[in-house]
Amino acid sequence: MLIVFFRSLILYCVVFIVIRLMGKKEMSKVQPFELAIIIVISDLASAPMSSRGLSLFDGIVPIITLLIAYMVFLLINYHSNKVQDFVCGKPILIIKEGKIVEKAFESQKYTVEDIMSQLREKSIFSISDVKYALIETNGNLSVIKYDDNIENLPLNIIEDGKYALNNMELLSLKEAQVERMLKAKKIKLEDVLVGQMNKDYKFVYQLKEVKK
Repeated sequence: MLIVFFRSLILYCVVFIVIRLMGKKEMSKVQPFELAIIIVISDLASAPMSSRGLSLFDGIVPIITLLIAYMVFLLINYHSNKVQDFVCGKPILIIKEGKIVEKAFESQKYTVEDIMSQLREKSIFSISDVKYALIETNGNLSVIKYDDNIENLPLNIIEDGKYALNNMELLSLKEAQVERMLKAKKIKLEDVLVGQMNKDYKFVYQLKEVKK
């Protein structure tokens, strides 16, 4: 019994450290591939906890391997928008100007009740009160109401020196248009930490500190 106690304690510490190394996130904000890794890690840890026929390393080694795989995923995501979109998905515009976007509605396999349920959680009881609503990559619904007096959908179009292509698509912006904005400000794409079309449809940005 004492052996099982100490094995469980050791594996718990290993799992706790690995989860902490994966970063601080609320469970509601975990991406699908992160959730899959967390589930597999918990499964790998459970077997050596209760089975004396398995060594601790039978659980620890695969867990560390998954942590390394996760770090590699993050590195690839950081350098490639396409890989990030494939792994994490893209924000989807589900409501526009008080109406459901049917193409997005069907592609996400949503029901009207799914949308209404998330709206009610935000104290919104009518779709017609919503100017824009986005399904985030973690499944949460972000909402801009007509009462918010925001004319345009404020979105990042540049993130860490790279085009945010999905957001640009939502705003019907082409790369050439953004290039002209950058040229007008006399700045380079790779020097921009974050660039956004704000609620007034004006381009605002923050340069990287090392470039200032």
